[in-house]
Amino acid sequence: MKETLKGIIHENQERMPFQLFPRHTPTLVDTRQIHAIIGLRRVGKTFFLYQIINELLERGLEKERILLINFEDERLASLGAEQLGLVLDAYRELYPEQRGELRLFFDEIQAVPGWERFVTRLFEEKRYRIVVTGSSSKLLSKELATALRGRSIATRLFPMSFRELVEYRGIDLQSRLAYSQERFKVIHLLDDYLRWGGFFEVQDAGTDEERRRIVQTYLDLVIYKDIVERYGIKNVDLMKRLIRYFVTNTTRKASLLRLSRTLAERASKNTVHQYTGLLEDCGFLFPVRKFSYSLRRGNTPSKYYIADPAFKTVAGLNFSRDLGAFYENAVLLELIRRGDEPFFFEDRGECDFVVKRGDRITEAIQVSVDPEGRDREQRGLLAAARELGLKSGIIITADHTGEEKVDGVTIRHIPLWRWLLGL
Repeated sequence: MKETLKGIIHENQERMPFQLFPRHTPTLVDTRQIHAIIGLRRVGKTFFLYQIINELLERGLEKERILLINFEDERLASLGAEQLGLVLDAYRELYPEQRGELRLFFDEIQAVPGWERFVTRLFEEKRYRIVVTGSSSKLLSKELATALRGRSIATRLFPMSFRELVEYRGIDLQSRLAYSQERFKVIHLLDDYLRWGGFFEVQDAGTDEERRRIVQTYLDLVIYKDIVERYGIKNVDLMKRLIRYFVTNTTRKASLLRLSRTLAERASKNTVHQYTGLLEDCGFLFPVRKFSYSLRRGNTPSKYYIADPAFKTVAGLNFSRDLGAFYENAVLLELIRRGDEPFFFEDRGECDFVVKRGDRITEAIQVSVDPEGRDREQRGLLAAARELGLKSGIIITADHTGEEKVDGVTIRHIPLWRWLLGL
């Protein structure tokens, strides 16, 4: 096993630096905490790990001081937790002269049960900086905090943002894009993004049929199989129905008690709550709760959003394209990527999002695709602005741009593509 590890370490060093598309997510390359990169399978965690390595190489770090291991390598299938010390032994035999700080990159570390004690021990030795990756369903942020006892910092990686997809397609995001002919390519790309999302493999597929097969595979293997096997889910049919419900009813309020009565005859509220929680933990589902100054939320239903629109395109029981839901879901994901904490507002009017930054509400955002419903959407935005003391708000539209002042509140109308790109 030690000789195998030596070969893997050397092979990986020979591959450096890596050819990749850089993500916009902060690399946290200087953190001294154990850096855990989590997310759904196929969102690009391994390549983000490579991105951190490339940044270190650009800073002048020798590749000999980088140890990279993918624990899903079939050559390591028999490696147990009691043998993890061989990783460092193999490195020291390869480079006995290296005495400085070593950078450790452990990809899919959860493949080795009991890895936590090994990583914690190395952290306590203060001679290493450690990055680990894992699929969220096997390396959940909650489990991570427990396993590493406050020694870790987590980065949740998402499928590509729209801005990343535009750059991935080679479109230059220069400041005058909104007034150039290139904007038509961007608008066309937005329609593709709202249908097929930001998974690299899905976007690179040649046909819509191939895309459907890939997304269905993600649902079968990433969601059903991972969660069912990981947690020993007994009612697999209920989990599938729950996923189908959420992708069909994306952006709508859902009462888990009511769901327990409608999805299956024998499903208790506790079971539906547990299964929904697992979907949240693995990064497939994002709840948005009603804004309230009170800490007591009671039984107020949350609104639910999904990690990527491709899941709704493939698995949703929508007989016509619900464009408003796709728009709203895209806005929610972008807010989370930006580090905001979104709520929905409902009091003498409804507003899709009120955004909390730090300890205060800083923004109200309404999504309005249908021009006929714009007056209603405006009333909801104004109600939120008045209640929360905001002097301005945003209405995200399909193509309308403009600004107006209504009852002392400045309302900006911004097309979705411009808002997602920050233009």
